[in-house]
Amino acid sequence: MVMAKTIDELTLLKNVFPALQEAECQVLSDTAVPGFYPAGTNIVREGEHGTTLYVLGQGEADIIVHTEEGQEILVDMIRAETYFGEMSFFGESTRMATIRARTPCHTLEMEQSDFMRLAQSNPALLQILLSQIIGHLRRNDRAVIRELNVKSVVLQDAYADLAEQEELRSQFIATLSHELRTPLTSIQGFLGLINQGAITGDSLTVALRSITRNVEKLVGLTNNMLLLYEMSPGPPNYDYHSPTDVVVEALNVTQAALDGITTQVRLNISPSLPEIHADKKGLVLALRALLENAIKFTPDKTPVEVRVYMPDADSVSIDVIDKGIGIPEEAHDRIFDPFFRLEQPGSKHLFSGVGIGLTIAKLMVERQNGRIHVESKPGEGSTFTICLPVQ
Repeated sequence: MVMAKTIDELTLLKNVFPALQEAECQVLSDTAVPGFYPAGTNIVREGEHGTTLYVLGQGEADIIVHTEEGQEILVDMIRAETYFGEMSFFGESTRMATIRARTPCHTLEMEQSDFMRLAQSNPALLQILLSQIIGHLRRNDRAVIRELNVKSVVLQDAYADLAEQEELRSQFIATLSHELRTPLTSIQGFLGLINQGAITGDSLTVALRSITRNVEKLVGLTNNMLLLYEMSPGPPNYDYHSPTDVVVEALNVTQAALDGITTQVRLNISPSLPEIHADKKGLVLALRALLENAIKFTPDKTPVEVRVYMPDADSVSIDVIDKGIGIPEEAHDRIFDPFFRLEQPGSKHLFSGVGIGLTIAKLMVERQNGRIHVESKPGEGSTFTICLPVQ
C-alpha cells in the first residue's frame, strides 16, 4: 500500500545501512517508494513470488509461517529500522514467511529492477549493500543455531522428564494394582467360604473382622487418592488446639489403621506448650502419614520417637524419628512428589503403599503456613519435622 512520505528517509537508510555514504543513501531514497500498512495487514505472504526489499521505518510486524494444515506459527517480531524480503530481492525466490503488521507500519520499498539499474551505474553501491546483507544473514544464522542448540537441550530435558514421569506412572499402576489386589483377594476368599457355609461360629467372627479391616484399607486408599487428586480436602477448620492432643489423636488413628501394630512409639513432649492455631483434621492426617512411614520403614520394629517442643518463641515443632532404612540425600526433595517410591523391585526391602502419604502430609502442613523437612541417612534412620507457627 503506497502513500505519501511520512518518515525521514535519509536518516532511516543511514541507520539501517550504516556502511553507505550519504550520497548513496540519497540514491536509494530517490529509488524507494514509501508504503503504509494498517495493523493486521499482510505486507508479504508466504509462498508468493516477490522482488521487493522492505525497510521498516515505523511500527512492528510479526513473522509468521504456516504448517501443512494451514496453522499459523508466530516465529518472531521485527521492529523499526530493519529490513526484510532480501532473499527474494536478490535471489528471486518465493517468500519464506508472511510478514504481518502488528501495529501501523511505515516502510520504504525498493523494487529489484529499479535497484539493478542503479547498480549497473554504481557497482560499489551493490557491493556494499550485498556485503551488509550477507553479514546480516550470517549473524541471523548464528543466532538461529544458538537458539536451536538451546531448544535442543530443553527438548532433551523434556524427554528425560517425560520418561521419568512414565516410569513413575508405570510403577504407580503396578503398586496400586498390588495394593488393591491383596485386600480384594482376602475379601473374596473369605466371602466365598462364608457363602459355602464353610466358616461358622468364632471363625465367622474372625473372618468378618478381616473383611472389615480390608474394606477399611480399601476405603482409606481410595480416600487418599481422591484427596491427592482434588488437592483440596474441603475447607479447613482452624481453631486453637493443644499440640499434645493432636499428637495423641494421630497416634490413635495410626494404631487403628495399622491393625496388629507391634512397634513401640515413645513420646517426648515438652511442658507448657502453647496452643497452636491449626486445622486439626489436616494436621492429624499429616502426622498419621509420617507415623505410618516411620513404622513401616523400620523393619526391625525399633521404637519410633515423637518429640514436641518449641524451637523458638514463635513456633512449635513435631519430630517423628525412626531408626529405619533411611533415605539417600539425593531423594530428600523427591520423596514428597506424588507416587515416588524409594525402593525398587528386587531391592532388599519392599514395602506396601503407593507413594502419596508424604505428598498429602506436605500439602496439609503447608496449608497451615507450616513447613516440613527431613534429615536422613541410609541405614541410620530418618527425622521428619513439622514446624508450625503458634499464631
